[in-house]
This record gives sequence, C-alpha cells and structure tokens, in this order.
Amino acid sequence: FETPFEKIKYINQLLEFDDQLPILYYQLALIYNELFQFDKAIPEAEKALEIYERWDLKPKVVYIFTVLGIAYHETAQYKKEKKVYRKANQDFPDNPEIIRREAILSLTDGDTLSANQYLDKYRYFLKENSESDAGIIANLASVYYETGILDKALELYRQALSIQPQNAECMNSLAWVLIDNDRNINEGMELIDKALASDPDNYKFIDTKGWGLYKLGKSEEALKLLERSWDLKPIYNHVIYLHLHEVKNGLAVKK
Repeated sequence: FETPFEKIKYINQLLEFDDQLPILYYQLALIYNELFQFDKAIPEAEKALEIYERWDLKPKVVYIFTVLGIAYHETAQYKKEKKVYRKANQDFPDNPEIIRREAILSLTDGDTLSANQYLDKYRYFLKENSESDAGIIANLASVYYETGILDKALELYRQALSIQPQNAECMNSLAWVLIDNDRNINEGMELIDKALASDPDNYKFIDTKGWGLYKLGKSEEALKLLERSWDLKPIYNHVIYLHLHEVKNGLAVKK
C-alpha cells in the first residue's frame, strides 16, 4: 500500500538475510521498470537469471525474461534482448508473452517479415484463449503503440472500437494515444467522456481526461481530476504520479 521506494527498501533488507533468492532480484527489476529506471533494472534481472543458471533450475515464471527484455529494449540493447528471448524460448516455448516481445523487437529492427510471423502466432494464442475479435485487434494495436508506430496503432484501435462501439477500454486506449501524442486531443476528449459515462470511477479513465485537460491548457481542472485518479488507484501508478508532478509544477511556475 506504499510507494515503490518502500518496496525497494524492504527488498534490500531481505537481501541482507539471503542474497541468493532470485525472486527478490526479479522484484527489484520489476519495480525499477515501473519507475522507468531501466538501467537499474538490468543488473537486478541479470542477477536473478544468473542464480537460476548456476543452480541449473528453470525460472518459475516467464516474466523474469520479459522484465529483462523490456529493460534492454528501453535502453536500445537489442542484441542482448534477442538473446534473452532465445533463452526464454528454451524454458517457455511458444509463450505468448515472449512472442509479443519478439514482435515488438522485430518491428523495432524493421524486420517486418519476422514481425508478421510473430503477430500471427500472437493472434492465434489470443484466439485460443477465447479473446474477442475486438480484444485481439486491441492487443495487436498495443504492440504497434509500444513500438512507436502510431498510425498503425490508431488504425487498429479504431477497428477494435468499430467492432465493439460501447467498449470503454477501447475508447480509453484510443483516447490515450490521441491525447498523449498530440494527434487529436479534442477527439480524444470526446472518447474519454463517453468511456467515463459508462464507468465514472475508473481511475485510468479519469487520468486520461485529466491529462487531456492539461494538454488543452486547463491546468486547474486537470489537477482536480488527476488528484481524484490518484486517490482512486488501487496500487501505486507511476504514470499518474508523473502527470500530477508535471501539472503541479506547471501551476507553481504560473503563480
């Protein structure tokens, strides 16, 4: 119920008792990724995998590979990232989380042939997992968004919303891309208002609208919504924290 900084403090205290628990290093890496401190996440995730390899044990969860892969990706260490996924495929073959990350890496490298193959596999696993058509398309959109291919992400989010016009999550996702990337803030605000009409206490939706108001220069209104989003969040959310920080600083400068 506290911030990631308290988590880091207590995990480090646990490591003083036993520095050979890979799960603790994994948790540290996860927290640093959440804080966008990817350079700090890398040595922690590497240490976790190093312990598993020394013990000749398979990691319990695939996410120990994805957390390192994400940190490598965000620091543009793509060769190391690819190596991590090769190892992950040995322990977790055909895992959809790894396939998704491989698609993102291939798109980043400009290898569209490999990317399309990974996306086809990812689509297949989503369908096997009973995901709706709109959900599948929205998941594919998130891959393009994370890669920075905004036009394709917007196209797919619009397609998903056309299939399920009342899907508030799709509305929020499309609104977020439009607002955060200054593509069409007014359209984004219309979409997020519709999403909030169906789910007025959704803290993510409220954050999206607050961020949109800030982008429109309505900082006072934005601050009220962002503070409400912060109060409603079930766990710490670093994006909302950064939004609040920027709006408050902006208002302080104006004053």
